Formats: sequence, structure tokens, C-alpha cells
Amino acid sequence: MASTASPASTSTDTVQRLLLRLSAVAVVLTLAAMAVNQFLLENTLRAASISFAQQMVTDMVREEPRLPRLLRGEAASAAELARLRAFPLAEEFAGFRLVAAGGALLAEAPADAQERRARRPALLEAPFVDGRGTAGTLQVTMRDSGRRQHIVNIFRMAQASITLFAGTMLALMLWLGLRGRREEAAATRARTLLRHDSLTGLPTHAELREQLDLALQGVRAGQGQVGVLVLNLRGFRDVNALHGRTTGDAVLEALARRLQSLVRRGDTVARLSADRFAVVQTALAGEEGAITLAERLANALAEPLPLPNGGGLSLCVELGLAVAPQDGEEAELLLARAEAALSAARGAPKPAIRGFEPAMDEALRARRELEADLQQAIEAEALVLHYQPQRRLRDQRLVGFEALLRWPHPARGMIPPIEFIPLAEQNGMIVPLGAWVIRAACAEAARWPGDYRVAVNLSPAQFRYGDLVQTVADALARTGLPPHRLELEITESLLQEDPEDVVALLRDLRGLGVSIAMDDFGTGWSSLAHLWRFPFGKLKIDRAFMKDLACDPKLSAIVATIVGLGRILDMTVVAEGVETEEQARILTAEGCEQAQGWLFGRPVPAEAARRLISEELAALSRSVA
Repeated sequence: MASTASPASTSTDTVQRLLLRLSAVAVVLTLAAMAVNQFLLENTLRAASISFAQQMVTDMVREEPRLPRLLRGEAASAAELARLRAFPLAEEFAGFRLVAAGGALLAEAPADAQERRARRPALLEAPFVDGRGTAGTLQVTMRDSGRRQHIVNIFRMAQASITLFAGTMLALMLWLGLRGRREEAAATRARTLLRHDSLTGLPTHAELREQLDLALQGVRAGQGQVGVLVLNLRGFRDVNALHGRTTGDAVLEALARRLQSLVRRGDTVARLSADRFAVVQTALAGEEGAITLAERLANALAEPLPLPNGGGLSLCVELGLAVAPQDGEEAELLLARAEAALSAARGAPKPAIRGFEPAMDEALRARRELEADLQQAIEAEALVLHYQPQRRLRDQRLVGFEALLRWPHPARGMIPPIEFIPLAEQNGMIVPLGAWVIRAACAEAARWPGDYRVAVNLSPAQFRYGDLVQTVADALARTGLPPHRLELEITESLLQEDPEDVVALLRDLRGLGVSIAMDDFGTGWSSLAHLWRFPFGKLKIDRAFMKDLACDPKLSAIVATIVGLGRILDMTVVAEGVETEEQARILTAEGCEQAQGWLFGRPVPAEAARRLISEELAALSRSVA
């Protein structure tokens, strides 16, 4: 597959080059500044030394006014020569000589030889000038002390500051460069993870879309056809349930390798979700080539895939097929039509291969319209909650309600959850929708008198993508509902997805004080291990056990087993879907504690639920009186 340089990589390279150039400029400027500083130091010292020597000439003439005449040859007394030799020197001077204009030495106070070698310049001259011209010269040996030392210190401090600044700038540039490299490496890893599945190494939807766009450019230019195959692994969740997550991952890796071995070099294999894959087949001569590949994939995947501990596992696949240009020339449209064909294949009793048909467009359009309407309804909070009563079996007392979502569509009427909940889960709308349900149910329950509970169903997507613990905590805090009155229901399928993360989330939820219930118990992948590992407070027996409960002793035995299991694990057991008095009688006899169903009340709007609570409390008051 073709690869292109990303804008982020180009930007980072540009920054790196800029930092390198700035570093070079900083080094050059630092060296230049240090050279200039040294040059200025030497010239400043020389100028200061000349000034000091001229000041000494002035001072000597003031002390010995005859000095210019003595330098011109007049005879000097012993006292005058002694005073000149003993002339007090400033700290900057190591010694001096008084030399006449003709070169004769008048007097001196010499510096020792070692000090002369150590000082530069060793000898500095200052003339004695009067109205008659230059009488002679004062030659002095300078010492780096006193005012000269002060000047040296100032320039050395400046040089140290330059060095420190340059070092700081270089260190900063080095740090920025290293940080840029780390950020680029992190961005590269993020882009890789975004565009390639971490488990199988296959491209993700984003990369697939890019490759499909490239392939469709050839289709628009009249260069062959392009096929899109979307395949689903039927019952793959059972692999995780029966063999464990590690085995499931190994199966997916083996599946990815097999898929890649079955396509040509220019084709693309991608993983779209946990058990859904796609293939983009380029340069097709006709639709028959895509069908041939689909059949080859189905047959090859039916062959056992190796398991880590030996043996093999056969998978059944369902495939949906769309071909460009006849099924569309846009990537998203082609993918959507392949998905529509896959949806038709899923409805078949046996694994099947289905190509896109124009009639599927109507279903696709209807789905998109429903999705758009649902998005608007969620944003407008136009959905409502109905509440189904839950009663204690031994005395028929009301103990709480289960909050059930309803969608009153303005044109289609009341849409049942079975139609829009799966849609919300597939496109991510379930997270904001689920958060609204929790807030609305808590707000309503907070208005109820007494200690009645409200139960809310959770979607697995809320555990994967939503900040569920914070959502529940916020809902409780805003509404003032006591935590023990909120009950969160999860399905058994959730326990197969990242069990360690799920149990951590469930424990955090329990830490808020809410209760956790396992919904639809007995119909999925349940096991005793799940019941003791997870902090459940309630088991809800699925309604599937209720239909023939009165006429099938085996079902009664199963119910009795579940009730006994709940009692051992200190869990309340609730039966769902109770519709007859005989079912209620059997459940009571088996020790089931609570039930809900049409026998005890259908789901009703919030106002009706409040009336039901008022009637219940009034009846209790009369019985007490």
C-alpha cells in the first residue's frame, strides 16, 4: 500500500531544521561576543593604563615642579633624586623609570624581573609636556590590581554572562529538539495505532477508506472495477466465552494472516471491529471476480484455524459485497452498500454471501433517516422513560420500578427499543443517551415518596466509551437520590469483554453505594466464576424461562436452581416476564423473591407510576390502621 508523508512529520522536520540553524547561529554569536569582549577588555585596559600613567605624570610634576627642567639636563640634588625614587605608587603600578628626552635615565623605582615578565604590556610610556615641548618620558610597569583588576572583573563577568546565556540557549534548543523528537515518535505511534489494529496489524477503517479512495480514482478513469467485501464472524463471541480471551486473540491473528494470504498484493485487508473485517479488491474485470474471492474466503475460513494449545477452530463467515462503479463510486457509499448486503446475509439461516441489490438502498435510506431522527431526539431530549413495577412475591408489595426507554416519534408513533437501541449502540449515540437515561431516572425516583428503587439498564458501550462512574455520581449528586435506591442492570455479554476492566468499574460503581444486577440471567455466557467475581446484588431470571414454566418441570427445576444459587451468593432473585397467576405461584413456591411482568403491571409513564406509588402507600396506611 502506498504511503505518504504526514503533515505532522513534515512540520516536525521543519522545526528540527530551524532549531539546528538557530543552534549554529547561537554558537557563532557566542564566539563572536566572546572575541569582542576580549578585544574591548584589552583596549579598555590599555586606555585606562595610559590614563593612570598620565595622572602619575601630573602628580609627580605637582610634587616636584623642577622635574621637567631636571629631565632637560639641570643638575638634581640628592634630596630631589631620593624623593623621585620614593614617589608613592598607586596599586596599579609595579615600578617606573624617568627618562630624559635624550634617553638619559634620571631616576627609577624598578619592578623585579619576575613581575616584569608576568605583566603585559611590561612598559607603558607617558610624556612630560610643558610650554617648551616634551621634556622626557615616564615609563611604568603595570600590575593587574586595583582599578585595573576591577575592570578585568567587570569584563570577566560579562564574558561569563555571555557563556551562561549561550549555554542556556543551547540547552533549551537541545531540550526542545529532543522533546520534538519524542512528540514526533509519540505522534507516529498514535497514527500507527489509529490506522493499524494493534492486535492483527491490519489497517483500520481510516486506512481502508484511504486505500478505497485511491482505488476508486482508477474506476472513475474507466480502469476496471473495485470490489468491497465486508465479512462478519458468526458466533465469534462464543470463542472468547469457551476458550478465553487469549485464545480468541490468537484466532484473530491467525485469521488476519489467512486473509492476507488469500488476496493479491494490491488489495487491502482491514479490521473494522472485533469480529468484522473488510477487503478492498482492485482492478477487477467484473463482478464475478469479487464473488469468486468471496467464495474463496468463505471456504478458506471454514478450514480450522490453529489454536495456541493445539487443535483447530473452524469459523463461519457472512459476507456482503458491493462493486464499483455499478454500486457506487464514492468510498462511503460503497462501504455502506457492502454493509447493507452484509445485513441481508446475517438474516439468512445459514452463513451466506450477498451482493448489494438496489432494493437494499431503501432499507439503507430508512436506517439513515432513523439515525438522523434519533440524533435529533437525543439532542432535544425527546425520548421518555416508562416504568414497569417490580413486586415482592410473598405479599405483592411494590418494591420499585424498572426504567424502560421509549421513543415517541412524531411521524411513526412509539418506536420500540428493539429498533433504535442497537442503532444507538452501533453509532456511539448510546453513550449520551444512556447518560440522559440515568439522570432522568434518578430525577424521577427522587420525587417518589418512600424507599422505592429504580432500575436502569446499561449498555456495554457505556463501559467502553463513557465515563460511567462519573456519570452516575453526577446524577446522584444533582438529583439528591440516595445511592441505595439506584439499581444498574448489565447483561452477561458484558462479562466477556475485558473482564478485569469491567470488574474494576463495577466495584467503583458499588463504591458509590448503588446496586448492580445481572439482567437476562441464564441465556448468555454465564458461569459461576462470573457470579462470585463480580459484585452483583441481584439476579434477574430471563423471561424465556417463564413461557412454559407451568407445563415443563425442567424449567421449574432450573428456576429453583437459580433461586438457590442466588440465596447461596446472597443475591436477590427477580423473575422477568411473569404474566399468569400460575407462573407467580410456582415462582413463589420455589423461593423467588421478586417479579415483574404484565401480571403486576405494564410499563407506564412517570405520572402513572407516581399514582401507583400513592395508591400503594394509601393501601399500606389503611392496612396498618
